[in-house]
Amino acid sequence: MNLFQRKHNKAPAKKDEPQRKTGSWCHEDIEALCNQVAEIPGEFAEIGVFRGKAFVKVVTMAASQNRMAHAFDSFQGMDEPSYLDGKGYPKGKFDVGGPDAFRAIMDENGVSREAYRLWAGYVPDCFRDVDEHLRFSFVILDLDHYEPTVEALQWVWPRLAHGAILALDDFNPRMKGLAARAIKEFLRQANDFDIVDFFNNQLVLKKL
Repeated sequence: MNLFQRKHNKAPAKKDEPQRKTGSWCHEDIEALCNQVAEIPGEFAEIGVFRGKAFVKVVTMAASQNRMAHAFDSFQGMDEPSYLDGKGYPKGKFDVGGPDAFRAIMDENGVSREAYRLWAGYVPDCFRDVDEHLRFSFVILDLDHYEPTVEALQWVWPRLAHGAILALDDFNPRMKGLAARAIKEFLRQANDFDIVDFFNNQLVLKKL
């Protein structure tokens, strides 16, 4: 039995669970997770936002709790894949046309530019100018590739407040590469977390 199996004790699915689509975050799940950290200090973030379908909800929930939301992305698609990433996510995949194009998408969804901040660049460059004192209570991490997932986990975990939630996409325990490999390595190395949920290839951790 591996560490994930030992720590994961998810209850059986309920009939009223939200309808989920593989490869995207359900807004009902985001709302429920954000409500769990209502009393935890820190801001909200998504690392790897693509066209912002989930980020719209992240911003909405952040604003409802008087917090700022942060989007970390190149906004120009994927970086070069490593040998652990295969050929499914080539350089440039998920390009939205740059930060201004992403802001326009947010405008179309009625999201105020005052409610969020963009940090453009590939991981880890997009983290370079972030205030070292900034802390988070809720973060979605969705980068697909192995190496940026490793680097993002190393950067964000120390910046999570105690009791904060880190929601990880692209976690299939049977996969040997891509983000799943990085997440499995993290689970083996860290010991200050609980696994609070696992569904739809999405793993939810709470920092202890």
